[in-house]
Amino acid sequence: AVVSTQSTGWLRNVQLALCSCIVGIGNIALTQQDHLTEKGAFYDFNGIIAAVIMSQAYGGLLISLVVKYTDNIVKVFATSISIILSSLITIFYLGELSFTMTFGCGLFLVVTASMIYSAFPVKAKTE
Repeated sequence: AVVSTQSTGWLRNVQLALCSCIVGIGNIALTQQDHLTEKGAFYDFNGIIAAVIMSQAYGGLLISLVVKYTDNIVKVFATSISIILSSLITIFYLGELSFTMTFGCGLFLVVTASMIYSAFPVKAKTE
């Protein structure tokens, strides 16, 4: 049976964030204990790292708005396109990744699926 709760989206986000923080901190404590004791948790933390964190937070808020005002499939397409754009920026601007055939196929599939979905909208069933 499906259990229905009266929690808001913000409360659900805080709950999920706390769970992921616990797992992340536990993972760091278990795998990076030597690094933490020698250099501290914020060693080499700079403006670029802060910008990436803010970008991820902003992206999460945008995704929550997309989910609230559109259907779930749009969220999947938005996330996929976001990943592709981030990868392309990394490839061409930062030069840290290489453009492979697998990436090209994935890029083609995501763009094609997005175009097909927007060209042929699903019609609501009338009963």
